[in-house]
Amino acid sequence: MNNNIAYFNKQNENTRRKFDRAIKKFFSKHIKGNFLIEMMHLILNNRSDIIDHYNWDISQETIITGSDNTFHFDLCRAIIGCHSSNIIFLTDEERGALERDDKYKNELLEQVVQNIYLRQYGSQHFRTRPILPGELFLAYNVPYNTFVMAVRSLEILHTSNKSSVNSTLYYTIAIKILATLSLLEDGFFDNCYPICRTIIELNLKLLLLEIYPNLEKEYNKFNDFEIRQSRCEQEYPEDFNELYLKRLYKDKGKKIDYLHYGWVDSIPNYHTIVKYRPYSINGILNFLREAYGKENENYFDMFEFFYKNCHSYSHGNVGLSRYPLLYYFEISIMLHNVILPMYSNVCQKYEVDSHIDNIDILEKAEKDFSVLNEQYNKKSSELFERHYKNRR
Repeated sequence: MNNNIAYFNKQNENTRRKFDRAIKKFFSKHIKGNFLIEMMHLILNNRSDIIDHYNWDISQETIITGSDNTFHFDLCRAIIGCHSSNIIFLTDEERGALERDDKYKNELLEQVVQNIYLRQYGSQHFRTRPILPGELFLAYNVPYNTFVMAVRSLEILHTSNKSSVNSTLYYTIAIKILATLSLLEDGFFDNCYPICRTIIELNLKLLLLEIYPNLEKEYNKFNDFEIRQSRCEQEYPEDFNELYLKRLYKDKGKKIDYLHYGWVDSIPNYHTIVKYRPYSINGILNFLREAYGKENENYFDMFEFFYKNCHSYSHGNVGLSRYPLLYYFEISIMLHNVILPMYSNVCQKYEVDSHIDNIDILEKAEKDFSVLNEQYNKKSSELFERHYKNRR
């Protein structure tokens, strides 16, 4: 009997070692293999409860589609995402010291476990293989949090009976954020920027409508004008033409600009504050900067900077960039600064707890973003070069 048990244990150990070697080989371009295996077993040995966040039932659907939990793949991707987020711009020596530090390992364990707890709104929806090989950016902490809050926002909006201009904007923004993150996941960085530009525009409109909720009727009226003008004939509606002749600002601008932004004429003092190109997103941005005051000036300066960047990148060759990490930074910053306040507002307006599986996702997102922001602020060509040299 003892010989049989010893033989079974030996076979089990051999199987485990082969499995570990396969994992190390598969993820060898993303993380040091020994550290990945150490973290995987540390988590499995200490937090086996994570398996409860996977569906282990075998159904006809999973058999037909071939879909399953890919449990170990998902866990390893979570480890890589969290660890990679933490070590950006560290030297090899600093990274090695961190990977030997027991305190850091326990902190990383908690990060990974939290992301596993959130997987019903996160990694459950990810591809197992991106179209273009590269860094697993979507598993990094800030994009992951953004994805989770966008999916959760859509769930809240779907289950609510409330309908308004704001809810439509919430819905549209969340969808476009997920579209952007899907492109980020597959390595199509240049295609992210036109959508980010639209997201910024929608977010600024949303902020304006939240200050002036009485604008909803006027906003809807101009939306209807746009729908009618977009028909095959491309003709402006007659009732719109009458309004256009009565517009408050007549110096410059195209008729199409008034079609998109003519509803701002109903905002008190708008044209007193915005003297140049009022029927534009830049006009709205300048008005919001004044309306929200000096304490929020950096927030709007950030959007102005990235909005201009999005315009430039949309006509450039971002996809051929030497440093994809830079675009991970920029896309993450833009989306985080839209989804965080939006998700908070959605939860408040629809009276839903913002926590997910007892995790304060808003606090987690702020904490993870502070790390990314610090990394972004110290970026340089030298650091980018070292980052990609260390990956080779």
